[in-house]
Amino acid sequence: MTIPTEPIGSIPRPSYLIEAIRGFQEGRATRERLDSLYAEALRDTIQRFEATGSPVITDGEQTKPSFATYPIHGLTNLAPDGISIPLPMAMCANCPGWSQALSITRLMPPPIWRWPNDTLGPL
Repeated sequence: MTIPTEPIGSIPRPSYLIEAIRGFQEGRATRERLDSLYAEALRDTIQRFEATGSPVITDGEQTKPSFATYPIHGLTNLAPDGISIPLPMAMCANCPGWSQALSITRLMPPPIWRWPNDTLGPL
């Protein structure tokens, strides 16, 4: 008997992408370089999902800054006095508070459908 499954959640990022994110945050890499490596990691994730025969293809959250904060990433009305969510391996996701009324002008960073030609499977 088989058990139908679908992938959900994060796929580990390749080391080159982790280093590029760090480099961008420290001013050692450009946005263009980072976007190029996001696209490369996303294509690789999609190809690996397709190779497994998975009925559903996800982006593996390769282009999202954090599972906890990606819907508000980039908003300008945030304050640093929010909450911290402790995670395994001494990591922490910081959720900022609001510095002014909520006005959603940007919902999320570029999601998987930014690269719709990278797969023929359902997204």
